[in-house]
Amino acid sequence: MRASLAFTAVLCLISASAFGLMSGEIHYKWWKNPEIIKQLALTDTQIDAIEGIFDSYRQQIVNSQKELKKEETHLLDILRQPKCSSDEVMEITDHIEYMRANLTRIKVEMLLKIKNVLTSDQEATLHSIRENYRRRSH
Repeated sequence: MRASLAFTAVLCLISASAFGLMSGEIHYKWWKNPEIIKQLALTDTQIDAIEGIFDSYRQQIVNSQKELKKEETHLLDILRQPKCSSDEVMEITDHIEYMRANLTRIKVEMLLKIKNVLTSDQEATLHSIRENYRRRSH
């Protein structure tokens, strides 16, 4: 239950951060989008803090994603073998799931730190922006 809740939170926040959410303009870093900055009334201090948090996690996330992709490719290679070992496949699968969970944990940790930079009103506004974007994109 906790894992699915955390995963849902990550998906929501990542969808909010992956796109600028406004005017069809794509901004990977929502805190750099001028319209969102205005709507949230983000201060320069908050923007700098969010950027610092993002930068401190970025390489760790990129490395984890690369390793996950590498392990998934390895699994596919093993599965293509005519006589692959079920035990080996399951061991690799377990490792992939562990890697995914770890990546999710890293992202949630980053997002919680970013959340702590925002006021409760800013956070509520950001969720509203995300919901509006989500409705428009479906």
